[in-house]
Amino acid sequence: MQRFLFLLGSGLLLSPLAHAQFGLRVGGTLTHFTTANPDPAISQTGATTDSKLGYQAGAYYQVKLSNRFSVVPEVQFSREMANLHAFRSSVDDAGYRGDYRLRLNYLNLPILARVKFGPAYLEVGPQVSLLVGGSEKGTDEYRGLGGVGYGDIDRSIADHYQRFDVGLCAGIGVDLPAGFGVSVRGFQGLVSSARTPDIDPYVFYYNYQGRMLHQTLQASLTYQLASR
Repeated sequence: MQRFLFLLGSGLLLSPLAHAQFGLRVGGTLTHFTTANPDPAISQTGATTDSKLGYQAGAYYQVKLSNRFSVVPEVQFSREMANLHAFRSSVDDAGYRGDYRLRLNYLNLPILARVKFGPAYLEVGPQVSLLVGGSEKGTDEYRGLGGVGYGDIDRSIADHYQRFDVGLCAGIGVDLPAGFGVSVRGFQGLVSSARTPDIDPYVFYYNYQGRMLHQTLQASLTYQLASR
């Protein structure tokens, strides 16, 4: 994979047919998480997400290989927000419930293949995401043999979510006059975002040994600088 990316990058830079353009992107983001129950036979585990509007901004470098085909690497900062309602119950206890307000800051690095159809285009490719900060605020409630426990949560996101995610992007867009454009893009993460707690066994207990996948939908305004 590393050799392929190196050869691809070298080819794009050295090809006499390559025609490159810088561009800027800014817009809104909606975030959603899907969960999978680690063991349905002994517990009920899951979460629902209320998406909230976030924002994203970035720069891209479109390398045109022909009139229709191009490769578009991009660097993007994304502030993503959502309300997460989590639950867990099992044969061993009465269960757990948590309600959180999530703010996640991601640095996204997509590399997309783009195909044009007149002013419109389709794009698809991989994306690597790095969680660079954020916060988690809300409440925990745990019911067990020892009684009921409550807690207020206000903590950094870094200790409870994975730093890295890898997934797939796909989108559509339209080039407008004067270098402007609009696009809509979706991302599906392939790495579980939840991290198994190291200290408090009830933190993120609803997803203990489970899976939590990251999804986003972005709508953007783009501006392409003059080509060289």
